[in-house]
Amino acid sequence: MNTEVTAPAWAGSAFLNSVWVATGESPEWIADRTDALLGQLGDALGITHWDTSRGQRWEGSPAQLADIVRGNSVHEALPEGEQGEVIPSAGYAMVMSGVGAAAAAKVWIDAGSSGLGRRVPSHRLHIDLRETSSGGITSAVGDAVCAALASAWRPATLTLTDSATNRLARRGGWKIGAGYRTWISSEVGTVSRVADGLTATELAGGTLISAPDDWSAEQVVAAMVETLAANGLDEVPH
Repeated sequence: MNTEVTAPAWAGSAFLNSVWVATGESPEWIADRTDALLGQLGDALGITHWDTSRGQRWEGSPAQLADIVRGNSVHEALPEGEQGEVIPSAGYAMVMSGVGAAAAAKVWIDAGSSGLGRRVPSHRLHIDLRETSSGGITSAVGDAVCAALASAWRPATLTLTDSATNRLARRGGWKIGAGYRTWISSEVGTVSRVADGLTATELAGGTLISAPDDWSAEQVVAAMVETLAANGLDEVPH
């Protein structure tokens, strides 16, 4: 009997994108969600600790975590890559990294800005996944990371995809993504039917639409776009 697990087609360049509709999130709000998310990601990926791109260990009391967020305020960009003055209206930008036995993750968080963003949402979160051992990224890992992001952060929508599928879909900005997993909050819309081959399950106050992990980018995008259109879904209302 062959018990070998086939790696998902998306495992080699997997990432998640998510956006939400908010303005002026406080450092405490950001820290609370970040802590919940990193805890669940750690459980899913075997990551025991996280560090910011500024070399800070993500640990401590809620007040200490909020201070870490404050230390990652958006600054003016100057020539030669130097940092200028803090721009209070731009909020906070953090990059968190963690490495586990099976996989590593890098999390980019942009939150706290006073504007929603016009063409591109200003409040967004991106996760890169990378195998640290052969077969470390599985279908179950993808599902667990989607569940972590949906339940801990409660965004408007999130997408698990890979580079090829993302390029083909061309659904950036406020558009709901078309990837191997697309989660849509019930506040954004409901999913009453899906294209052949896809499945829809209730998850964390929304619906997770899943495509088979062995499908090509073309198959995934065609079925997801058909499903979004059939449910009258296109962009996140903002």
